[in-house]
Amino acid sequence: MQAAIRSTVLAGLLCAVTSVAANAQAPRSQEAEMENAQRIADLVIAYKILLNEGVLDSFGHVSVRSATDPNRFLMPYALPPSLVSAEDVIEYGTSDSQPIDPRGRKVNGERYIHGEIYKARPDVQAVIHSHSQAVIPFSVAGVALRPVVVQAGFLPLETPNFEIREARGNERGMQVTTVARGAALAKTLGNAPVALMRGHGNVVVGTSVKQATVHAVYTDINARMQAASLALNGKIVVMNEPELFDPSEFDISRPWENFRQKILTADERAKIDRGQFGLEQTQKRQ
Repeated sequence: MQAAIRSTVLAGLLCAVTSVAANAQAPRSQEAEMENAQRIADLVIAYKILLNEGVLDSFGHVSVRSATDPNRFLMPYALPPSLVSAEDVIEYGTSDSQPIDPRGRKVNGERYIHGEIYKARPDVQAVIHSHSQAVIPFSVAGVALRPVVVQAGFLPLETPNFEIREARGNERGMQVTTVARGAALAKTLGNAPVALMRGHGNVVVGTSVKQATVHAVYTDINARMQAASLALNGKIVVMNEPELFDPSEFDISRPWENFRQKILTADERAKIDRGQFGLEQTQKRQ
């Protein structure tokens, strides 16, 4: 967004962020509050993008770590993704994944996915859980999800697959609705950016909402391309280690804005800063 648009959005969201922070014990700076407002704005856009790209269904959820307290995260209460707005976001503690102040609202039962990953991974700033229909077959068919398209070069050579049966004990169900299940999922994820969840979907993490969103979309795209390739030939060529990329080698802004523009009006699209794209290291003549 341009500076004027960003200021308007952040000013409108600051009231919602102030409400979220009302019960915080530690003093919070205005700068950190504004950063939280931007994170919430990105979170709401992420829901719209992931719905539009077919990654989220009637369920699924996105969260972001709090900029004012790394031991807390921000996520909407229990809502269909299509209804999420900034005012629906509440704050949770990473220690137990419990809401700080739910304000009488029903919270998401799988909040433990988010809390336990934030607890285990200090580097993670955003978490997305989806039921991507393209990805789920790879979690149940005994075929590893591997990077096959260049934009999915963030994926590991073989994406880990979480088996709920190893963490469920004698309990019923496949949802991650306890600290123990969340911790087991976080252990399976390890240092990877993505983990499959057998018969349930996947979890994608990132250093920002934008990065996690773009990676979630390309995880879905990669799964579709891999399945299509396997349908042509059971032996396909996948990416190897030298073909994977470091985050600094991938311009997140380009796909984020490309996905975002699909949900904007023509006037909003015309105001996008067109000079923000491209990596500095690619400008030199090789």
